[in-house]
Amino acid sequence: MPPGRGLISAFKGVTHLATALVLVQALLAGFFISGEEPDAKDAHEMAGNALVVIVLAQLALAYLVRGWGRFKLLRWVAVLAVLVFVQLGLGMASKDESIAETIHIPLGVLLFGLGMLISALAYLEDRLPQESPE
Repeated sequence: MPPGRGLISAFKGVTHLATALVLVQALLAGFFISGEEPDAKDAHEMAGNALVVIVLAQLALAYLVRGWGRFKLLRWVAVLAVLVFVQLGLGMASKDESIAETIHIPLGVLLFGLGMLISALAYLEDRLPQESPE
């Protein structure tokens, strides 16, 4: 049975929200790294925690849209979820170790690129022919 349009719309909305939040994360990081707004670090941390929740919701919605075997986009979202958890761990560790911060910054760039890819594919989701079961 095909998923309802509301479910696809919810998936798209959460997907675009996650991508936008990754961009906001970069802006917040820039504010506190530059010294312009030291309090932005707290907002960056809270937004990171919110991103974990949003990406988990995105993963659940991706599964509900098509299921594991019929939706290759779900696999990209699963990769995103794993990388967001790694990013969160690196962010927490960066308070004590500079190597964690060194990895944390380029991983954020990768997360934004992956988020943009997933957003573009989500936008096309109901415009492309459906995958056959594997």
